[in-house]
Amino acid sequence: MTELTRRQLLRRAAYVAPILVVTAGGVAYRQGRTFDPVPPMPPRAVFDSYGINTHFSYLGDTATWANTDAAVDWLQELGVGAVRQFLPSTRPGRAAVKKGMDALGVRWCCPILTLGDFTSLDAARAVVSERLDWLQANTDLALLDSLPGPNEPNSEGKDIAQWATLTRWAQQALYEETRRRSAFDDVLVQGPPLNMKGGPREISPDVQALGDLSRWLDRGDAHIYPGAGDPEVAVDERLALLQPIHPGKPVCVSEGGYTTSAERGYTGGAELVSEQAAALYAPKQILVHAIAGRAFFSYEALDEAPPYKDTRAVREGGFGLVRTPTTDPSSWTPKPGFDAIRRTLSLLKDAPVLISSPLTVDVIAATADLRTALFQRSDAKWLLAVWRAVDLYEWDRVTLSGRALLVQPEQVTVTFDEPRPVTVYQPSRQDTPTLRFNRSTFALSVGGELQICEIGS
Repeated sequence: MTELTRRQLLRRAAYVAPILVVTAGGVAYRQGRTFDPVPPMPPRAVFDSYGINTHFSYLGDTATWANTDAAVDWLQELGVGAVRQFLPSTRPGRAAVKKGMDALGVRWCCPILTLGDFTSLDAARAVVSERLDWLQANTDLALLDSLPGPNEPNSEGKDIAQWATLTRWAQQALYEETRRRSAFDDVLVQGPPLNMKGGPREISPDVQALGDLSRWLDRGDAHIYPGAGDPEVAVDERLALLQPIHPGKPVCVSEGGYTTSAERGYTGGAELVSEQAAALYAPKQILVHAIAGRAFFSYEALDEAPPYKDTRAVREGGFGLVRTPTTDPSSWTPKPGFDAIRRTLSLLKDAPVLISSPLTVDVIAATADLRTALFQRSDAKWLLAVWRAVDLYEWDRVTLSGRALLVQPEQVTVTFDEPRPVTVYQPSRQDTPTLRFNRSTFALSVGGELQICEIGS
């Protein structure tokens, strides 16, 4: 068997085949008996597809990230296997980034360019070359996952012709300079993620102006925020809008998440959610992207502490999984979403070994919003994930208030070919199992939460 390059392994690790398919006779999800040609992926593939955004280079007096050691402690408790962290140009910023990344020892999605760094293609090449020099001298390149293009180059107020030209220069320089160095052969060059600006009408001219960059990237990039809705909201539509930038390439969603700044005096037009809703959405968001073959980085690890300079900063300050009412780490506490992701990752983290053995299982429900995925661990046990694509929260932009939406639970019936031991987890709610039994058929009451069934032989 030909040995795969790291780039091929990364692409394979980020892909989880949807192995439960609709059959006739109601809404039934069935894994057939002829399963061997499409084996279940290991749960480690989902774990490896997920990461979180960090800001170790934010070093101001009011920045929570200036507490590098405390930030690392929280990330290690979360158990995340990858981060997206910008490489700054300043010496203090780079020192903080190196300290944080060295302590974590996880895979790194590393943006290295901004549009303010250069004014020509040659200048962009020089900037990229200097940043690659630093990475080669200061990091473990085996952990360097990807190098994205400029972050949201089309942000509000920028001249479309100017930013599009600069972004194309940046992407060309990034790809060509990186591919010239054999030390970076296994590092993915990623496209520039655009600011989505609210919808198709706003983003389409920017996509058209930027054009096809596929010759200068290995993987596209996107920022997809669901507002107050389910993680599936508008994903296909937004990816389709961006597809002309990276036709035929896999895609990384390098930002996405939920802000919980409802009680901070937010007066803008974006949608917010409660901490409880964010905790129910978060594990499902990981799986939504993983089973579609996308790497995903949630935004972000830490809240930003007050004071906030404007209402936009109020909104952005609440995306974190850790509450930071002050810059003093002793005041920091985990949000429910932190624990939901921590529990989900602990269930998915496993040896990267594929065990291929058949399992016949029917998952039947009378609701079209049911979603399922099956994984097999290295100890030969299976994990069956069951959830529903439903909105759990509604934000009123007029009254600037939100409310939880009532989701009526649906009965989901799971049937095996023989009795098997089953342990059921609800990672959004608690660490310990919610059910244990040994049966060939059982029913789950599934509302807005993800449930993961560990299935023995």
